[in-house]
Amino acid sequence: MASENENPALKPTPRRVFLQTLASVGSGTVAAAVGLKVLQSQRAEAASIPPPLAESSGSVVLRMQQDLEVTLAGGKTPSWLMVVDTRKCIGCDACAVACRAENPTGPAGNFRRVIKKDLPIGPRPWAIYKPANCLQCDDPPCARAVPNDMILKRSDGIVEFDYDKLKGPSAQAAARACPFGAIHVDDGKTFTQSTPRPQDYELRPFVENGKTYSRKPGANSLQNAARKCTFCSHLLDVGVLPACVTTCVGGAMYFGDANNSGSLISEVTQGRREFRGHQNLGVKPRVIYFEESMPDTPHIDCSACHS
Repeated sequence: MASENENPALKPTPRRVFLQTLASVGSGTVAAAVGLKVLQSQRAEAASIPPPLAESSGSVVLRMQQDLEVTLAGGKTPSWLMVVDTRKCIGCDACAVACRAENPTGPAGNFRRVIKKDLPIGPRPWAIYKPANCLQCDDPPCARAVPNDMILKRSDGIVEFDYDKLKGPSAQAAARACPFGAIHVDDGKTFTQSTPRPQDYELRPFVENGKTYSRKPGANSLQNAARKCTFCSHLLDVGVLPACVTTCVGGAMYFGDANNSGSLISEVTQGRREFRGHQNLGVKPRVIYFEESMPDTPHIDCSACHS
């Protein structure tokens, strides 16, 4: 994340340097640094599904970073896809914190949240956690709710808002049209505005949809605009994975170019059951959820919440 004196579009180097540093050490050291080996645990996969990976979550991030660099070096337009395995989500909210740190938003909303569903079934309680953000729909309901020039469907799959146009009543219409509650309207408020000293981290410059913004009072051009997840497109443009993906300690997040048949995102989706609830709405989502049951509980899968 860039400082206030740097252009964050050009210098998101700390995370990249960190990933390159991890790449220079062995997978055992990476596993120690990450602290969790959820992907190595037999309990991380349902009994009937073979583990897709036998690596630490840190090694998975490195693989996805390498795939990203291959895609960008190839010079062809990617087709970005995000995959979530909710069985591996531990509900730590690290992805939501990383998202807000990378993409400043106020109390009105966040680009990412983790939904918790308590399931008091059987001899012990269970909880399912679902990381949620904009699905980057190929047929987005939000775009159908506003004039044509306000929402762009990019060739790489990302749904991009024109913040100069998507404001006021149109912003509210777009937010209402999203069946997943992934859009909020920026009201200009900050978390620390009523404290003795508003904090700089809320007012720093940041890049979103190719432009630099700030949420400083009186200079916040995003006020009254509809906002949502962008897949951290400003990071992708310079060869860095989305913040939520690199922060997931449980290894529940996968991201990559669906056009690259040799990528991890292509490998991990082979032969897996996908939750069809979003697809059945006709929106053609680019965020896919696996539907396999929770470990040792074949009766708990996506249908427990989406029946």
